[in-house]
Amino acid sequence: MSDWSAMRGTASKNYIVATDDKTSVLIRRHEVADYYSLLPILHRHFRSISMESMVIQTNELNICVGRYVDIPHEVWADVGRWIDNIRVISRPSPTSSPASPSAQMQLFVRTPAGKTVTVTLPTDASVDNLVVNLQDREGIPPDQQKLIFGGKKLEFARQLADYGIQNQSTIDLVQIWRGGKPVIYLLSPLPLYATVRLSLVKCWSFSTIYPSAPIKSSESGQSIEWNVNTHEDHTMTDIGTRARISYLFWEAETNPGLPPSPPSSPRLGQLHSDVICPFDPPRAELNDTNSVVLPASTTALYLDKVLTVLGLHVEARTSFITYWLPSILKHDFIALRFLPQASYEHAAPLDVEPKPDLVVRVFMLFKRVCADELDEWDGSLSRASENIEFWKDVVGVDCDGLKDEALFRVLEWGGMETKN
Repeated sequence: MSDWSAMRGTASKNYIVATDDKTSVLIRRHEVADYYSLLPILHRHFRSISMESMVIQTNELNICVGRYVDIPHEVWADVGRWIDNIRVISRPSPTSSPASPSAQMQLFVRTPAGKTVTVTLPTDASVDNLVVNLQDREGIPPDQQKLIFGGKKLEFARQLADYGIQNQSTIDLVQIWRGGKPVIYLLSPLPLYATVRLSLVKCWSFSTIYPSAPIKSSESGQSIEWNVNTHEDHTMTDIGTRARISYLFWEAETNPGLPPSPPSSPRLGQLHSDVICPFDPPRAELNDTNSVVLPASTTALYLDKVLTVLGLHVEARTSFITYWLPSILKHDFIALRFLPQASYEHAAPLDVEPKPDLVVRVFMLFKRVCADELDEWDGSLSRASENIEFWKDVVGVDCDGLKDEALFRVLEWGGMETKN
């Protein structure tokens, strides 16, 4: 098998093909933590199918004998990893009775922006009905919504009445921001055994890890540890799973509502630690003084130039851009910035043993900017046309060291979309 064929086969395992027999889309497998995380992703692509009536089927398992068979939520955990293609259909619940309209109830939803939204729904409405209503009104995708009532998180597939929600109830909407695909490369001149420890402040929680590793919780937050053997081709073998990998992968979700995490002692960019604000994920901010504003259509080329200046190799640049481009192209204009390493280190301290000669961590924040808001971004619009070399000083990278094959180097890249 050629290297290209092997790489193509490996890449295909990172995705699930979903179809409603009219449209087919690729779903990133690592975003599907469980059955209930898959539903809002599918609803985003197949809007005519509500999550309440959604049924997921497959014909790939040998036991299916070519027939499409329903996958119940309790079975997904057993078979989901083996399935590459799914069919999505709508099948109304047999308990629903559309013959007569239900009585209506008025709900109050407190949003992350601090306002209270009034929503009118049938008394027999599902959580999914509320989620879709809030998406239409507030523009928050279902997979970024976390609804809380009486201290409990509401599951999308259940009825509002299951939680005792009735007329005049108040529900809290928390918006979840995910740190998208931070990946860690270990670039060693010689094979070695290494331990990689990653910690998160309490306002962040791990949502996806690959290779899998136990999550430890403490007063200060969560942490994980990988033990790997590196190879001369810059791949690794994870000791725990025996998986041969190109990089270590993790994602995290914000935990809004927690107070800002107290500053720790940054181990990167110590010279600037007194003047750089620690990164607080739920309150990540982009403004006219720290960002650039670009048309979404030109962002890919801009990112390629910046990532080259920051020292990322071709594969890292390509993976970064192709991961984020679909999210970026949903907007007409975006504001983006790269965090100083010392700031980012506060939120996700990284320890590697043996100690690397160089650690470079590149983390991007971006958000939508509407055309009628451009007058508020004069500085960022002007900055976008400046020499991109300034990002090296902002992030604080040693580009020459990152290119030195004689050094043991650790490279990480990641990002997050925000509204702040």
